Amino acid sequence: MSNIDWSRLITAEMKAAVIASEQLALAKAELSARNGGAAVQIARIQDRIDTIGFGIEVGESTEEDEAEQAALLINLKAWKTYKFALGKVTVQPTWYAAPVWPVEPVVPVIVADPQTVAAGLT
Repeated sequence: MSNIDWSRLITAEMKAAVIASEQLALAKAELSARNGGAAVQIARIQDRIDTIGFGIEVGESTEEDEAEQAALLINLKAWKTYKFALGKVTVQPTWYAAPVWPVEPVVPVIVADPQTVAAGLT
């Protein structure tokens, strides 16, 4: 009779599968967090661009407002490009074991941002 409990046997393949599963879960969580952050930035930038647009439409905007909107349009494009690139991370040959993340754009300071004001950050 053997002293080995074969029902508790863990093979190298089983260990590798557990590690791969953990790597996949971590990569998916990171991707989700990055996508969520990008969506938040896109929404806040778009909201400010729209608000300035209202001022332009009614003739109330200043040159500074229009310059702010122009700068935000460039930043918005960078965030949309980043979010699009995030959507391609899972097709990389190194996906989930060693994903290559796109570079996150600069987060613009928006003084009139309701989220910033509500959090007392201004």
